[in-house]
Amino acid sequence: MMTNMNKENRETAKKHYIVSVMATDRVGIIHDISLLISTMNGDLADTRQQVLHGYFSMILYASFPASVSQETVRKRLQSIENNIPFEVSVKPVDPNIGRKKTKSAEETFVLTARGPDRIGFVSLVSGFCTKQNINILDLSTAGAGDIYTMILMVELSRCPSRDGLRSEMDKFSRENNIMLLLQHQDIFKATNEIRL
Repeated sequence: MMTNMNKENRETAKKHYIVSVMATDRVGIIHDISLLISTMNGDLADTRQQVLHGYFSMILYASFPASVSQETVRKRLQSIENNIPFEVSVKPVDPNIGRKKTKSAEETFVLTARGPDRIGFVSLVSGFCTKQNINILDLSTAGAGDIYTMILMVELSRCPSRDGLRSEMDKFSRENNIMLLLQHQDIFKATNEIRL
């Protein structure tokens, strides 16, 4: 049986990387990346992936044995494609940073912003978040005709007052013709869940 101390020692002996990959999208690309990482005994802890205008992008957090260098990960991932190598960035991280900054689920909300599409929409909404000390954890946007929508996962632990925030949201909405809706992540999940 492995003690907690042995487990921690093994964990600190590993190398932890944030890896980003960009390439022309095609079928099988996620399989190729995840298979290659597993052949290097890489352990995927967290991933985000999307396709924008025919380009695949993925960012992932993975740990590797101490013998696997940053450069090895980068070169191996680039070698997946022969014609046009993947654009790959590999950054070493301190695994303790993520642990320290993990916020409780009670402070995580979903902020939806919706209004007429225009230049500066994302800048307006992110500027509002900055003024209110709202930390943006995740962000996605979509345009449909003349309407633009942003969905932000946000963390409110630094926000001084929830009542004050509601008042500022109303003011921002009136002044900028952008509807803001703030929901706890649990409520957002429950109301947007697709049942099969």
